[in-house]
Amino acid sequence: MNRAFILLVLMVSFNLNAQNNEVQITKVFQKLVNAYGNAKTAPKLEIKKDQQSSPAVYLSYPNPKIILENHFYELCKELGKDSLNALSIVLSHELAHYYNDHTFCSDFAFALNRENKEFSRKLKDYSKSQIILMETEADNKAIYYSAIAGYDPFTVYEQLLDRIYQDYALPDEIENYPSKQERKAIYRQTSQNASKLYDDFQRGLTKLKENNYDEAIDLFEKLNRFFPSRENYNNLGLAKTFKVMAMKPLSRNEYLEPEKFAYPLEIDSISYLEKSRERSPINTSLNEMEDLLKSAQKDFEKAISLDPAYVKAYINLACVFDLLGNPEAAIGKLKELNTEQQKLPEVKKIMAIAYYHSGNLNKAEELWGEL
Repeated sequence: MNRAFILLVLMVSFNLNAQNNEVQITKVFQKLVNAYGNAKTAPKLEIKKDQQSSPAVYLSYPNPKIILENHFYELCKELGKDSLNALSIVLSHELAHYYNDHTFCSDFAFALNRENKEFSRKLKDYSKSQIILMETEADNKAIYYSAIAGYDPFTVYEQLLDRIYQDYALPDEIENYPSKQERKAIYRQTSQNASKLYDDFQRGLTKLKENNYDEAIDLFEKLNRFFPSRENYNNLGLAKTFKVMAMKPLSRNEYLEPEKFAYPLEIDSISYLEKSRERSPINTSLNEMEDLLKSAQKDFEKAISLDPAYVKAYINLACVFDLLGNPEAAIGKLKELNTEQQKLPEVKKIMAIAYYHSGNLNKAEELWGEL
């Protein structure tokens, strides 16, 4: 066989593999960005084809970007079923540095080797304790948001770190920087913390499904003290809204009789149309119910402030506005969505309910007809 032809086949094969890797890396990156749910525009993702000095690095200047090597993903693939879990840890770690404004450069450990003199020089401006604090914060959030994005980051890290240090010829001991063993110890501690908080997130969702709203509220409030994310604020607002919808008001009010409509309230990680629920035997004043709904309103607004493209929070906020007797505000909030988002069935559903309550029966009937 012609040698030139063999080389051509190898080159084509290499390029196809690199393209497939890029698709997978980008997919994982986007899932993590969605999990962070932050109003800051995501940094640019740049994938290097040639092996450089580090598998991944976040650079804040001149424009924020995360650089990840194709070679590093090939290293991750050697971990078999944990390949995407390993990739998610490193990408999530770099995103944590970005979202937490660790602005000089990162990841410190992965970016450092004997040839990386610029990073080494800047590193000297930081004390070892400062670096440990930043790395601990980044690890903590990296693990949590990796899990939220659907990956399992809890067991693969130490094996991955060993491979990185070996493959990139990084010394175990680096001046003014936590050693490899110290880095593993940091990860073990943060992994335990993040695992407990992720379990709380799952328990919160379970309590919502079980109609145990007080416990759900406690769990999501706890999570927001550590990870004030759009999902946690959205689900906290939902727990409060569902609690109101399960109450029996002492006096009748059209807007606080949710059994008349199936509100399209949406839990993050679980989506369904909210149907009439079992009513609490406890009589509650309308003022108490309205106070709880106004508190839920603030939660949904906070979720939107963290991610202005978070459609679920718009839908839920519109439901709360309508329950509070302000259908015009519900309609106005939904009109902030783009044209394609306004075509979603859940959006049309609450829009139709709001138009009905505002007295525009023709528009309400038009939307019901489309549904």
